[in-house]
Amino acid sequence: DTDIQRVGLLDNGSIQTPGVLSGLVGWYQYGPTPGEKGPAVLVGHVDSYKGPSVFWNLSKLKANDILSISREDGTTVQFSVTQIVQYDQDNFNTEEVYGNIDFAGLRVITCGGTFNHITGHYSKNTVVFATMIL
Repeated sequence: DTDIQRVGLLDNGSIQTPGVLSGLVGWYQYGPTPGEKGPAVLVGHVDSYKGPSVFWNLSKLKANDILSISREDGTTVQFSVTQIVQYDQDNFNTEEVYGNIDFAGLRVITCGGTFNHITGHYSKNTVVFATMIL
């Protein structure tokens, strides 16, 4: 349960994330808003050097768990988790995660796998796929 900020793209083409210590979730503002047709994308950190962050427990979600998102217009939309997938960061399935869909979907993305203390990066990305429920 946290605030959502708009994020865009970095110069290298990857999605911007909120500040590592902000505890915020980022919504990719150039895609659909949660509840609109297409894959709305939310990103956030799993942890930082100070400890767990906003998506620390994301990988514990299971199919059929419900995610609720409060929209700027004051409405709330709910999504049912369909699957949780871990992708190698060096082999991320861009089309499956960001590709067009003909329904209101949600992609929630954070880091996962093993943390490399030398590079300062995780080996995987955890992606939660969800579909809007009426």
